[in-house]
Amino acid sequence: MEKIAVSFLKLSAKWEKPPRVIDFVSILTSAKSVLIIMPDNLEEFGTANNFISDIKSEFVNAKFFFLSRKNYQTLLDLDKTDGTIFVTADDINYFGLPKKKLRQKIMAAACDVIIDLNLGFHLLSTLLCYLSKAPMRICFDETNREPFYNFSYRANSERNVEEKYQGLIKYMGIGASIY
Repeated sequence: MEKIAVSFLKLSAKWEKPPRVIDFVSILTSAKSVLIIMPDNLEEFGTANNFISDIKSEFVNAKFFFLSRKNYQTLLDLDKTDGTIFVTADDINYFGLPKKKLRQKIMAAACDVIIDLNLGFHLLSTLLCYLSKAPMRICFDETNREPFYNFSYRANSERNVEEKYQGLIKYMGIGASIY
């Protein structure tokens, strides 16, 4: 079912006009709101959660929002967020796509930057990120993600999960340190 959904999404992305050129340094340094999509995989979630303060340090004046599975709620430090959108089984349809209510929550957040911390392709996160129309959509490099994100980090496959997150944060910091 996921293959059909991915194919349809890629096709619809091709029909849209080409993405505009963006000044990623400017967006990273002036972001007012950031949505972090926490990984769906529990091991990745735990490791990614350890790097939240490092990500926040890259966006000093930004408000932070999170998207996470409801069953991971106790793992997040909710005192350090400006808002959290929890995803439950009721938010996802038969095809694994977000229902209208969840799509509206993401679009209402109107974030400048979205960071998808799933290491591999995750249909729900990818679609929500794409629908958000955020100027900067960041992910780990993966073929199925190409049409939906505009900033990807290619992590060395031989590295462990922690090193992959460290690399992404360092990569994002390069842009911000230019100015």
